[in-house]
Amino acid sequence: MAVQTLLDECLSIRGGRLFIEECDADELARQFGTPCTVMSEDQLRRNARRYRREFEQRWPAGPVVVLASIKANFALATRWILSQEGLGCDTFGAGELDAALEGGVPPDRISVNGAIKDQPLIEAAVRAGARITRGRSRVGTPGDDSLPHSPGLLHADRADRPVRGAHHDRRGHPAVQGRHPHGGHRAGPAGPPDAGDRPGGGHAHIGRHTNRTEQWPPIIAAYGALLARLREAWNGWTPRELNLGGGYPVPRDPFGRGLARLQGRPRTAPDVSEYAGVVTASFMNALQEHGFPQRDLRLEIEPGRGIYGDAGVHLATVRNIKAVDSPAPHRWVETDTSDMFLPDVVWEHNRWTAIVANKADRQSTIVADIVGLTCQPDRIVPLASLPDVEPGDSIAFLDTGAYQDGLACNFNALPRPGMVLVTGDRAEWIKRPETLADLFRRDVVPPRLTARQ
Repeated sequence: MAVQTLLDECLSIRGGRLFIEECDADELARQFGTPCTVMSEDQLRRNARRYRREFEQRWPAGPVVVLASIKANFALATRWILSQEGLGCDTFGAGELDAALEGGVPPDRISVNGAIKDQPLIEAAVRAGARITRGRSRVGTPGDDSLPHSPGLLHADRADRPVRGAHHDRRGHPAVQGRHPHGGHRAGPAGPPDAGDRPGGGHAHIGRHTNRTEQWPPIIAAYGALLARLREAWNGWTPRELNLGGGYPVPRDPFGRGLARLQGRPRTAPDVSEYAGVVTASFMNALQEHGFPQRDLRLEIEPGRGIYGDAGVHLATVRNIKAVDSPAPHRWVETDTSDMFLPDVVWEHNRWTAIVANKADRQSTIVADIVGLTCQPDRIVPLASLPDVEPGDSIAFLDTGAYQDGLACNFNALPRPGMVLVTGDRAEWIKRPETLADLFRRDVVPPRLTARQ
């Protein structure tokens, strides 16, 4: 029997080969072609159940609704999986709202977020019965909506360093002063909004720019203080729901590791149970401190990477090895993918975990840049420690199930990769690869440009 080494719940090494659930990653690469993204249905379900369980058992004040951010992965098949697991959906814009509805999300578990909403989007949300954050329709009865805000604390930039106050963040509502998100009413000294025009709750989002937990208590404390000020300004108003957005990393958090000053931080994030404990305890403390009822309060969270990230693996094939001896020795492993398909290399300074799928148990013998095929430098993993690789080997980039497909682009007229779903030993397409015809389908060339002169 081949020796088996578990990397996590989804990945293992068996007989020197990487497996995604019960599927050989190298065989998947050869069967479906590369580059491609492989999503584990089983891991998505495990993640969904874990988030529900850990938050529900710690929130006695009312229901918990996990609103998985569809922006992180808007493949309809993955959305259907989460809908089957009872997860709601955080959406932004008409496209994401449509995807949520097409993906089987019950409308009352859809949160339509975003600072700018045009009237057609609001009307579509109201017709569907979705919940609206910051907005009101002029048709029919407005859906339950909540008041977004940015607590008066420092935000963190992409380098995990506080650099600016929340008043510089365009998202959200300017706390107690300024215009009410429904328009026309002031939430401060000018007087409270009409009773029927008051939001159902509050919404805050702090982003996932650290994998620690100590930032949550002060942010939630500021959240509670804002709600108390609104209660005073609005003649005793109390929220029916509290939404704390996202901010939950994958266990092997790759964020920021491309920056030298962040490479020394812990390589693994705390377990979901730790985040759930800190968040719920902080909220209960804030409610108690400000005298809010601790019952019939709906708690909403919006994990994106935390749900999808470690369920995805990006597969590529080695096409060439290049090396130079001067002015200094350096080696490149050229692949058929690109950082254009794994853009958090650039956006988030991610350093992906890369495994040679068909040589997964071999010792590292070389250091090389894993690069892509575009005309850019295209350094996907700089100075990676690898076994001896050769053309035809498969490389798996782990934890790439969130945001990479949605952010991928067509630089150098490259068709974007497809997506494969595995469950057990079964694998099937859920998003076909783009073709060159897809790439130029939107182009319109006026006949006069092609006519003979």
